[in-house]
Amino acid sequence: MAVRYCGIDVSARPGHQQLVTLHERRTRGGEPELVATFFLPGDVEAVARTVRGFGREAVVAVDAPSGRRLDLLKPGTALRSALQLPAHRYEQHRVCDALLFRRGLPLYPIPSPGALARSGWEQWVAVGFDVHAALEDLGAYRPHDGQALEGPVGDGALRFGRVAESYPDAIFCGLLGHRPPPKRTPWGLQQRIAALRLRGIVDADGGLWHRTLDELDACALAYAAYALADGTGWWAGDAREGVVVLPVVALQERYERLPPPGRHALA
Repeated sequence: MAVRYCGIDVSARPGHQQLVTLHERRTRGGEPELVATFFLPGDVEAVARTVRGFGREAVVAVDAPSGRRLDLLKPGTALRSALQLPAHRYEQHRVCDALLFRRGLPLYPIPSPGALARSGWEQWVAVGFDVHAALEDLGAYRPHDGQALEGPVGDGALRFGRVAESYPDAIFCGLLGHRPPPKRTPWGLQQRIAALRLRGIVDADGGLWHRTLDELDACALAYAAYALADGTGWWAGDAREGVVVLPVVALQERYERLPPPGRHALA
């Protein structure tokens, strides 16, 4: 069976978890491409059951944290000094979140143990924990790289786990090299679809323009799973809390928005 690269876009609505998978095939000209398969939204158990059906051929990226904050960046910790974090900032972040946030890739703060309230965005976090728990038999990706807090995924990454944490917005920033406009704007949507197509992702059932925003996000997550399996991704974070995997060979120092288009003043 071909490897299935799975992306799961997590929703706070229990029955609206979105799964997309990619699998490799060769064109008639011998070029590789990644064929997208889109599934109906469903609850955590239905999505997990579908992924488990792929057996050990499944590699997964989930749009949600894999673990709670362990307060590794609270005041006075050695990690704060090592990362040269400014005072009073990032104290309630996981290490992976701080590493992305200061590059212009903001994420939700993750509650510490015992502090999770199931309302608003925290409901999304809670559902995400459920998704990771349902796939724990595949193993959470935790690189064993000494004291490093980020680095290339490299060959053989799947021996450290087949389920990774990732985020669509950060994925698209990494693929584009800048922060795109919001995905609900025409130019933001076009940039995201172009980024997927340039990586060889194809949708044989009408093309990516026919897909929902959740489906496109899940497609990007599936590409992150591909980069984990292929060894071409980058990870960031402290393995004790969880790491984020992105489909780039390295992260830039900063991701900024492009200048807005010119506009003339009215007479």
